[in-house]
Amino acid sequence: MLKKNNIDKRLKKYVKEHLSKGYSKHAIKHVLVRHGYDEGYANYLLARHQQLQYAKISSIIISLLFIFSMFAFNLNPKQQQITGYAITEGSNEGCCTAVCQQTSGDKCYGNFADGEKCSELQACNVGCCIDREGYCLTNYLYGNCVGNYGINVNKDCSNIVFCRNITDKSYTARQYNIKSKKGSGVATVKPPADYQKSSFNIKYYLYDKTDVLSVTAELRDGENLIDSVTLYDDGSHNDGTKDDNLYGNNWLSSEIKDFEGFKKLDIDIVVTYKDKTQQNVKKASSLVVLNNNKCVPIDHEWNEPDKKPSIIFAADRYAGIKNGYEEFAVDSQNFLNLLFNIDKFANIKEDFNFYRKEQPLSYPDTASIKTDVESYCPSYNNVKDLIVILDKNEDYCITESLGVIRTNPQVLFYKNITNTEIITAFGSFCSYILTPKKLADEIVSFATPPKIVVAALGNATYATQNASINFTVSGTNYPVNYTLSLNDLKLLSNSINQETNDSFLLNLSNGTNYALIEAKDKNNNLAFAQLLLNATIE
Repeated sequence: MLKKNNIDKRLKKYVKEHLSKGYSKHAIKHVLVRHGYDEGYANYLLARHQQLQYAKISSIIISLLFIFSMFAFNLNPKQQQITGYAITEGSNEGCCTAVCQQTSGDKCYGNFADGEKCSELQACNVGCCIDREGYCLTNYLYGNCVGNYGINVNKDCSNIVFCRNITDKSYTARQYNIKSKKGSGVATVKPPADYQKSSFNIKYYLYDKTDVLSVTAELRDGENLIDSVTLYDDGSHNDGTKDDNLYGNNWLSSEIKDFEGFKKLDIDIVVTYKDKTQQNVKKASSLVVLNNNKCVPIDHEWNEPDKKPSIIFAADRYAGIKNGYEEFAVDSQNFLNLLFNIDKFANIKEDFNFYRKEQPLSYPDTASIKTDVESYCPSYNNVKDLIVILDKNEDYCITESLGVIRTNPQVLFYKNITNTEIITAFGSFCSYILTPKKLADEIVSFATPPKIVVAALGNATYATQNASINFTVSGTNYPVNYTLSLNDLKLLSNSINQETNDSFLLNLSNGTNYALIEAKDKNNNLAFAQLLLNATIE
């Protein structure tokens, strides 16, 4: 049994990490309360975290830079994995599924998946949770959602008909409104995009199935009906368990006639009642079918490929990686998640289309990649689109040609990207991307002190009062301020913006004289050169 102070530490860590990942405060509090914690205590944890964040922001930034720099100096994937989820063989480590934190079993409060990685568990997928009271909770863990009898949908709550159109009240308070909106529910499709002749699983969660006779999914290409499939709630059609209000069935896209490129089909849900009346939910969801191309739309909200600008991901040097295709898919999604979590771009994601160039996973050169994209991505346009080549062996982000960049998949984005429109940024996208190696370089550069080079002064002992000193000062982080002192008396002070040669005629005293040159750059990095000059003056 964990001691209370240990539980407190774990909960504070959970709050900190999940806020940083984009979870809402409401979602975090909801999880804590559902796991038996007092709501007031949950509010205290959130408020305390905010206070500590404000007080310690400088130290947190420095710590993050240090962590990234340590990773950047250990880029060999055979030696170190960047996920932070490495499992030591034979140890009692795994995933604490209640908070999706990699830890040991004795530190987990709740269910523990021994030897498992959180990143690979369905319970740790994040989506929109519609709980049994009818609230729509964004960025919610799948396991916590379904474990509390909620419905988890792998998309943003704002894109779900139910969450958009029904007010945010408790289920009891709005039960009449739900019943008056016949057919209200949530539609999902897996996979959101796949090749012709593949199978798509279509599901629809119906909030009120009173007097429902049947539920049908109609697949339409514009106004043309392509096919229809009956959905069942009997537990035998990939629909969950029997009588759980979740209707489902598989649909084979071989029903579509031959075509070239992409075909987006909207899914209408038709609910038929025992009195023969019907409720039609238009465009409840959609799917994309591909033929004779190798570009898979990443987001099934994909549309207007000839008009919207696109980001097309291609993999290079993934072929030698175990589960290379899966890693490429994850890296592509993570890249988009980071970019469109930036406030300025969060609301314009729908203005773009995103694709993943599936095969091959390695190329002889960049020209071959671009040729492949032009051949197998029907909507590609070199004027409006950006090709992002993900290459784990690339340390930096480099511009290969106009509209083509190559980058390490582990990226951050500079803050100044918010000063421009993203489509304009395509022309110089690498200038906004920070890879681990580049970050390490910047940390080293930031902390590199000025350099002082002193010309030899000849013999160590002088028989005269006058001794000329010649030196050069340079730096990485200008401006650099330097001073020259003799026996603690400042003789010279200067500020420079480039490498500078300087000299000074020293007036020595009998005995040992201490000459000191000090330099400080704009980042307060210090350098100094000390000389001991012996003088015997008669």
